[in-house]
Order: sequence, then structure tokens, then C-alpha cells
Amino acid sequence: MEEKKKSPQYLKVKRHILEQLRIGALKPHDKLPTERELTELFAVNRNTARHALAILEREGRIYRAGRKGWFTSGQRLVFDPSKEHVNFDRQARQQGFEPAWQVIESGPAIATGELQELFDVKEGTPLFQVHETGSLDGQPVYYSEYFFLAEICPGFLPKIIDRPMTDVLREDHAIHLYQKSLLIRPINMAERTAGLLDLPAHYPGVFFRRVKTSQTGQVVEVDFEYWRADSIELRSAFDTPR
Repeated sequence: MEEKKKSPQYLKVKRHILEQLRIGALKPHDKLPTERELTELFAVNRNTARHALAILEREGRIYRAGRKGWFTSGQRLVFDPSKEHVNFDRQARQQGFEPAWQVIESGPAIATGELQELFDVKEGTPLFQVHETGSLDGQPVYYSEYFFLAEICPGFLPKIIDRPMTDVLREDHAIHLYQKSLLIRPINMAERTAGLLDLPAHYPGVFFRRVKTSQTGQVVEVDFEYWRADSIELRSAFDTPR
């Protein structure tokens, strides 16, 4: 009788963690055992334990938080990139999250290089810039750099400390945003960006570049967003021709 092939050793570790997730013994953002603890628990070597964790990370089931260790992933924020601009705060709350954001830098800027091209303005045109991080249920999930045409929203910066930027634009400046173009690509996060999200350098992420216009068609905002890859899910639905 032909001897059955043994399952790869790493599957013992992977299947155990998946089962713990299935039965609820591990909840979102729970800390996993260390690699050393996994090697002792399953009698495997460290490379085998690390391989199992790496696969679970690629599948979006766990994530690594710097030197703090490995944690289980939480629910992902779902949005449709083909739709018009959606307020992060409002969408997150609709999906049961508790969103928060923190402005880490803001002030004047000028349009040069890529920004000049995207805004389609003269070099040196005044802009406002806002750099912020955002979180879902206390877990940092994105870092963004926002740029606004200064002439269309005077007095804008102080108002965004405790109000969503889109609300300030709409309610205080009568500006309704429309998405003109969207670029999405996978990235490995640079050290500074990863550090702001409490992640190791080169952690997988998703980059968004959004160009938005007002109701008049003028480009008024350009965004550069860096999301951790295990925090979002992109879905689009399309009508079937009849």
C-alpha cells in the first residue's frame, strides 16, 4: 500500500489559528503567540512557524504591528472606488466601525511639479495641505496627504480639527466634491509612512491618488492616501446589459 504523503508542517500552525478564529477564541486585534511559543506548541522549527504566519498575513487574516508582534485582523472597511467621493467618517459608521482621525501636520503649500499638473494651475499657486492618520476601532489604517486650492476655502484649516473635511467644504464653503480621476496601485510602505501606522517598513499597502472637482468642474482637491492592505476591501457592482 502506498504511504500517504504527510501534510506540510506549517499547516498545523495555520489550521490551528484559523480554527481559533472560526470558533471565536481569537477576536479581532487579539495578539497571537510569539514565533517561539508556536514552535514549542506545535514542535516545529521557527522557519515553519514564520512561514505559516506569513501565509496568513498574505491572506489578510493576521497582521504584524512593528515589534509588538502578530495580531488577528479585524473587519475590513468596504467601499466602491468607482463611486463618487464618500465621507470616511460616515461610511465607517454605517459599517459599524468607530472611526477617528488625527491631523499631524497642516499649513500652506504651493503648487509645483505633480500638484501643479493635477490642479492645472500656475506654478506657485497657493494651496492648503493637511496630513492625517485615520483609525477604525482604535487601529490605525491609513495615512493621507490632502491638498486644497486655497482661494476657494479661506479659513479652512482651523475648522478640520474636529470636523470631517468634506463636511467643512460642503457646509461652510458650499463646495460639493466630485471624483475626476482615481489611481490605485499596490505598494510597500516607506519607513516613515509605515511608522505612522505602527507597522514595519515595507509593509504591504494600497495607494490611492484622487483628483476631485467642485460642482463647477474646477479641480479643488488632490489626495494621496496610503492604506494598510489588510484594512480595506474594494468592491464594485455593475449593471448587466439587457
